Amino acid sequence: MTTSFPSLLRALFLPFAPLRFVFPAAACLLAACSSPQIFAEKCGDLRVVEPEVCDEGEDNGKPGHCRADCSGIAELVTIEGDVLAFMTEVQGERIEGATVSIVEHPEMSVVTGADAHFRFEGLEEGTAVTLLVEHPDFKTTQTATITLGPNGVDPFSIQVVPNSLFNALSSLVPLPVEEDKYCVIATTVARLGGSLYVYLRQGAAGAAVSLDPPVSAESGPIYFNENVLPDPDQPATSKDGGVLFYRVPPGDYVMTAQRPDTLLNEVRFQCRAGVIVNAGPPLGLLANIPAPDYGAGQDWPADVDTASTDALCAKTAACVNEDAGVTNYPDVTIESCKAMFANMWASIDASCDETRALRDAARSLYECRTVSCDVTLGGDDVCVPEEEAFEAAQASYGSCLIASID
Repeated sequence: MTTSFPSLLRALFLPFAPLRFVFPAAACLLAACSSPQIFAEKCGDLRVVEPEVCDEGEDNGKPGHCRADCSGIAELVTIEGDVLAFMTEVQGERIEGATVSIVEHPEMSVVTGADAHFRFEGLEEGTAVTLLVEHPDFKTTQTATITLGPNGVDPFSIQVVPNSLFNALSSLVPLPVEEDKYCVIATTVARLGGSLYVYLRQGAAGAAVSLDPPVSAESGPIYFNENVLPDPDQPATSKDGGVLFYRVPPGDYVMTAQRPDTLLNEVRFQCRAGVIVNAGPPLGLLANIPAPDYGAGQDWPADVDTASTDALCAKTAACVNEDAGVTNYPDVTIESCKAMFANMWASIDASCDETRALRDAARSLYECRTVSCDVTLGGDDVCVPEEEAFEAAQASYGSCLIASID
């Protein structure tokens, strides 16, 4: 058999195949390739060839380095927030010793100190983050899955349920929870300014909530009534805003809601057996904030609006600490409270609030709530006219937002 010269060259160079990637054009010529694309570069080979913007090989995809798809170097952002106990978020003792970890980055975890605050740095903008909280006195709780924006998340409030309270609430639903097989998914459909940091009704009443993919009717939704109890007879959200699905098979879900005169965002959940998945406000369903930026307030200037909410946060801390006789509302919680409201002010579309009806109504409510500790820590029977004006302004604002996208 006669061996052609090109075939001989291929045989000679075969043991040195890696050289083809050092000199792709020459190697292809020697091997008589019909197209040089056979040796096309790929992301991860340490060479930058269009459409790649960068390529750092094994470092691709690591925080602060080239993205995993070589499309650029991602900006790094920070998330920080507080672990708060369900039903005693404002006045209760801070939760010390809770382990907070990132599901997508299990190597990243922190343990809360006496102020129950946590912080993670060096996370890539545009990536997904799900937090997990573990503490022996509380049900293991996972948050919704948040896509990090350019400002990160501040505050990332996490609402956890004491073990004893979870057992009591489980007795109020029709079927056994069966934690070993299913998860519980809960959230709050929150109105503008819905918060765990001050005493104000946080819910947007009258919303109908659903999951995709759908779950069986026996799994929910079960809405919380005005007394903050799961009530199978409650037809939609109350002014508490709470809703849950239980006996949910493991998997990925998207939660949506419908409510008159209201635009609502979508929330993503990763359901795992034995875990409560809870998106406390404002990281759950939000009324009239269809695309939340959970750190937008970082760039929001101080003005008469933020002054009203800053004062409410400070007054809440003073009243809580005076009532408890200890510092149950530390300085870092005050800052989280202020940041949450700054995000709210930054989210308002001024084109649908040209007369400032919404902002003025909100500010009047917050200013009313700072009159005295009895009012600041009061219930639904204080600042009633201001509440009604705020609700009416939100409805008009929501109608404008809907019209603007039709």
